[in-house]
Amino acid sequence: MTPPPTSPTTPRPHRRAARQLLLGLLPVLAVGVVLLVVLPLRLADVRAPLSAATATATATVTEVGTAPDGRGLDLTFTGEDGAERTGTVELDRALDVPVGAELPVRYDPGTPDGSLVHTDGDAASAAVGDVLFGLFAVVVVLLATAALTLARLLGRPRLRNRPVVRLTATHVVVRQGLLVRSWLELDSSAGLRWVPVHWTPELDRLAPGTRLEVHGDPARDRLVLPVVDGAEVWPSGRVRDREPRGDLRQAAVDPQATDVGLARQVRADGVFPLLAPVLGLLWAYVDSSGVAGFLVATALVAPVLFWLPQLLGSDPRAPG
Repeated sequence: MTPPPTSPTTPRPHRRAARQLLLGLLPVLAVGVVLLVVLPLRLADVRAPLSAATATATATVTEVGTAPDGRGLDLTFTGEDGAERTGTVELDRALDVPVGAELPVRYDPGTPDGSLVHTDGDAASAAVGDVLFGLFAVVVVLLATAALTLARLLGRPRLRNRPVVRLTATHVVVRQGLLVRSWLELDSSAGLRWVPVHWTPELDRLAPGTRLEVHGDPARDRLVLPVVDGAEVWPSGRVRDREPRGDLRQAAVDPQATDVGLARQVRADGVFPLLAPVLGLLWAYVDSSGVAGFLVATALVAPVLFWLPQLLGSDPRAPG
């Protein structure tokens, strides 16, 4: 049977959770803005040779596998002025193009004979595509992180309007790899339920099996708002009906627990961005975008790897 609703009190807002969410978002916004300035400048640079190539012709391949790095194709073609010209196409990667094949090319009529010419899918076109994809990725990341953070900041306070029930709760911590999260184990009418929560010092002062108020019923609601020692505890995820995966243990009770500053939060989660160069290397290898792709991917992934633990409500302390 669902516990009967009780008259709600007026709990203290969970301001630390809001500060933690903003702490995670700000580096993403800062890096994103910088990339939105740098990448258009880079786009103008890589587009410049293509913009200058205003003349077109049909060229014949005379040699394959030339410089640079075997990605060049030497060509001959008749220019717009009727003169025979030579040129080189730099491909994004080496291809087995038969000698004598014909290719549509674009070239700058003001450049000397033997200069670089362009065709669809060459290195210059690939460079433009890489920068455009980088801009798209930055915009998507900024919109996604801002939307999820804003939804959390605006949505959690609305849980105060849900009916209040009283349940017994125990504070537990769960480690999954590098991530440590606080959870509340709630004894609901449908059995035990687990709620991931943003850390607050009231959790450390919570004795196992303490009866507390919960806005919403964890037996049927996906999101609930526990109130511990007169303070809201924002959920960092939905209610689970199964024990969370990872190393779960009951949190140590500290009746004198006080707030932990965000500087300690940064130290606790600062290890996650160290994985960014590895992911940047992987992306540069898969996308063949080279050093530029590595730098952009690393710069974008690093703040996201710091933002994600804040959204998940990482505990700034190692479990006891």
